Amino acid sequence: MPDTFLQSLSCPLPEDIAHLKGAGEYELALRLIDRRLAGQLPAMLRARLEAERLFLHRLPRAYTLTEADAVAEMRRSVPDFTAQEWQEYLLDGKLDFIYLNGQRLYHEDTCASLLKTQRALNARALAPYDEQKPRLEAVIRQVMAGGRAYRFRLRAVTSIADDVFAPDTRYRIHLPIPAQSMQQSAAEELHATLPILYTDAADAPQRTAYMELCAHENAPIVTEYTWTQRPRYVNALDEAARGPVYPDARPVQAEDLAEQAPHICFTPYLRSLAAELRGSETDPVRIARRFYDFITTQVMYAYQRPYLLIEGGAEYTAVNLRGDCGLQALLFITLCRISGVPARWQSGLYAAPGDVGSHDWAEFYSDRLGWLPVDCSFGGSGYRHGSQLRWRFYFGNLDPWRMVANRSYYAPFSPRKRFARCDPYDNQRGEIETDTRGLGAGEFRTRYEMIDHQETEE
Repeated sequence: MPDTFLQSLSCPLPEDIAHLKGAGEYELALRLIDRRLAGQLPAMLRARLEAERLFLHRLPRAYTLTEADAVAEMRRSVPDFTAQEWQEYLLDGKLDFIYLNGQRLYHEDTCASLLKTQRALNARALAPYDEQKPRLEAVIRQVMAGGRAYRFRLRAVTSIADDVFAPDTRYRIHLPIPAQSMQQSAAEELHATLPILYTDAADAPQRTAYMELCAHENAPIVTEYTWTQRPRYVNALDEAARGPVYPDARPVQAEDLAEQAPHICFTPYLRSLAAELRGSETDPVRIARRFYDFITTQVMYAYQRPYLLIEGGAEYTAVNLRGDCGLQALLFITLCRISGVPARWQSGLYAAPGDVGSHDWAEFYSDRLGWLPVDCSFGGSGYRHGSQLRWRFYFGNLDPWRMVANRSYYAPFSPRKRFARCDPYDNQRGEIETDTRGLGAGEFRTRYEMIDHQETEE
C-alpha cells in the first residue's frame, strides 16, 4: 500500500462527508466522495477520500450484530444474560458499534470480547473462557529461573476461499516466517508445498517467504519451520540491575523516537496524557512503567475491527480506553516516544502448545538495561485476574511462547506488493494478490498448528 494512503489518514474528512458517515448514511457519503474525486483535489485530500471510500465499503462487514442479535448470542453462552446488562456495557463504553442506515450495529466479536475481559460475566458462562493461567504462570517461573531455551516447530496452512479462487490465475503470496530478533533465532528447516522464490534477510523488519501459485484446482499452501526462543529475565525496577539484558539487540535508530502517521502521532491529547502520567519522573524505565501501569489498569482489552479501518490507533485507544494487543502496544510506543524514551514494535504469534494466534507487543530502551520487551495486553490480563506475577512480569519480560515475524510497523515487502494489503501495518497471517487486485480479509485464511516443542538447558 503506498505511503500516501497511510499518511492521508491524518487528514480530516470534509465536514459533510464526516456528518454523513457518523449518521450512518454510507451510500450518500460514497456519492459525495465519488463526486469530489471526479474534480481537482490536493493530493493528500484525494488519497484521504480514496481511503474513506475503502473504509465505507469494508466497515459494514465487521459490524454485523443488531442489539437483539448480540443479546441472543450472549444468551447462548450466558443463559441468564439480560438486555439491561447489554445497556450497562454500552453506558460503560465497553461496546464497539457504528450506525448504518439508522440502526446501531455492533462489532462481530463484541460478545467474545466481553466474555474474555469481564470476569463476573465469564464466570456465569456455560463454557468459561480459559486463560490457561496455571500453565502460563509455570513457564513464567521457568523464565525467571533462567538458563533455558525453547525450540518450536510450527505448521502454517494458508487457504484461498473456494468462492474466490480462480483457476489458472497467478497468486503472489507473502507468508510470515520467524525473524532474527533479540530473543529469537531466525527460521530454520523452512519447507513449503510451493517453491519458495524469495526470503527476506534474517533481520528484515517484516520477514516473509515469497511464493507464487498458479493451479487449476484450489489446494492449501502448507509451510513448516522451526525457531528457538531464549528469553531473559530482569526486574527492570531494580536499580542494581544492569544491562544490556539483550546484548545483540539492534541499536537505537532515529525512527525509534519518531512519529509514524497515522497511528503513532504526537497529538495534543497524547502529549498532555504523557506529561500527566510521567509527572516529574526522569528515569526512562520508571517513565515507561507509568505508561504500562496506565494501559494495563485503565484500558480495557477488546477485539477490534481491522486496523486498516481505524484512524489514529494510539489516540483512539487513549480516548476510548479500549483496544486489543496491537492498539495497546501502539499507545505505549507513542507515549514513550513523546517522552524521549525510544520504543518500537514487535509482533507475530503467541505460539503456545495447543494455542497459536496473532499477537503484538512492544519494546522500550534505557541506557541502564538496553532494549526490553513489554506486553501490555498480557500484563493487563494478569492485573484483571488478580495475578501480580503476570502483571509485574510483562513489564520488561516475555514468555517464550512467541514467534517474532515483525520488528517494525508498515515496512515494505520484497518483492513489493502492487495492491492494497489486507493488513497494511504488519504481517501475521500473510498477504495474497493476483495481477489485478489484493485479496482482503475473509478471502483467505491461515491457521497454525504447533507440531513440536522442546525445552533445553542452555
